[in-house]
Amino acid sequence: MEKSEVFDGSDTSMSGNGAYIPNQPDVKLVLGGYPDIYLPAGSGGGCVTSGPFKDYILSMGPADLVVPGRNISVSPHPLDYNPRCLRRDLTSAILQKFNKFSDIVDLITKSNDVWDFEMTMQGFPDSGVIGVHGGGHFAMGGDPGRDVFVSPGDPAFWHHHGMIDYVWWIWQNLDWEARGDAISGTGTFLNDPPSANTTLDTVIDVGYAGGDPIAMKDIMSTTAGPYCYIYV
Repeated sequence: MEKSEVFDGSDTSMSGNGAYIPNQPDVKLVLGGYPDIYLPAGSGGGCVTSGPFKDYILSMGPADLVVPGRNISVSPHPLDYNPRCLRRDLTSAILQKFNKFSDIVDLITKSNDVWDFEMTMQGFPDSGVIGVHGGGHFAMGGDPGRDVFVSPGDPAFWHHHGMIDYVWWIWQNLDWEARGDAISGTGTFLNDPPSANTTLDTVIDVGYAGGDPIAMKDIMSTTAGPYCYIYV
């Protein structure tokens, strides 16, 4: 990963790896009542030292940070101001396991309905697989890359989630009539905490994070409602 144009630490990159921390233990990913998943640590682990974000200061969290060798690091008040450096632990082995081109192609072409697509993207929780989505997060590693709630604090998060949106957009447009309004599942990941099934009438409200409340049916298309974009 350090050799890619995204993470090579050049002036036009998203900055490079974190400072190397030797002998880091595996990362233990705990998913409720499902078997734990062990992921290798990467080739960094410390503060980012190169590129345009080398002096970047995180402001919020940790909320649910997976730390090598331990379970979770959580601030007593994760929404409070908590300044600290951006850490990365780039882990090519995770990309090679979960994010190969063949994994992404299979996700798009072999998912027959939205439930299969979602579960393959996220990784079926009892399979030991974290999917294309989880693979991207944990391959960046560090703080906040391994924290699902505050991971947007790493600027590279936006590259990753732009790609997630792109993959969904491709899958959706392969059969728009059947998939244009296809949603499934509850409003919380793995239904934890328990929540109602999401429908096209479910209203999304992210509060001060941006935008007015809007129904799911109005955000299912990238070219209708408030959106106007495609991928080329």
